[in-house]
Amino acid sequence: MGLLAGIVINKRWNKEIPFSFTFSPDMESVKNILKVGIPSTVVQILTSFVNIGMNSILLSFSSTAVAVYGVCARMQNVVTVGVHGIDNGLIPIVAYNYGAGKRSRISDSVKWAVIYGVALFIVFFMILELFPMQMLSLFDASEHMMKIGVPAIRILATAYLISIPSLVLAAALQGLSQGTRSMYITMLRQAMLPLAFAFVLSRTKQISLVWTAFIMAELLVIPVALALWKKSFNESGIKELGLGNV
Repeated sequence: MGLLAGIVINKRWNKEIPFSFTFSPDMESVKNILKVGIPSTVVQILTSFVNIGMNSILLSFSSTAVAVYGVCARMQNVVTVGVHGIDNGLIPIVAYNYGAGKRSRISDSVKWAVIYGVALFIVFFMILELFPMQMLSLFDASEHMMKIGVPAIRILATAYLISIPSLVLAAALQGLSQGTRSMYITMLRQAMLPLAFAFVLSRTKQISLVWTAFIMAELLVIPVALALWKKSFNESGIKELGLGNV
């Protein structure tokens, strides 16, 4: 049904973009698609292994800590959906304006994506910071789960807020066909750094410190994301003043 809807919509409203079907694919187009698609696939696969790693670390504290992490992951999927929507919309905007030679619009689109992302998430951020117990009560949390979960939600909410610049820049890199560099950012912030910091902090036997691993990871990734974006921006021949030259 999705394929049929795509055909009908493009034939009806995108008449200026001709397309047809063939059993002889354009290998250059396939190559460009895979250049962006393969890194995204790797990231999705890696996420499963990260969950296993974090659960192993948290299990050394208690099974309740694992449950709290699962609840926070579900909350993250809900409260950051707007930010991910902005990122998904940013990719074609960056790609189109780069192809059209409208380079200043790329800087503006990335800048406003960060601003809108923060503005959109700040409402959820305040909810998570002010009403963590009410959020946990939606999952029938026990008293022990409340004790672990309240600080976890507040700390992770801060991590989600800090992550917005990196999320936007990773999406923008995909718009410049830099899927591999986008993957580097995602791997660092979602996998390598959180797991490394969580493992080290777990040695303290303080569960609250383990949650701060995500904040530390996000803070360290921001300069890396900016450096990769600036490098890609300059390599693409974009010389105008803007976020790319910050």
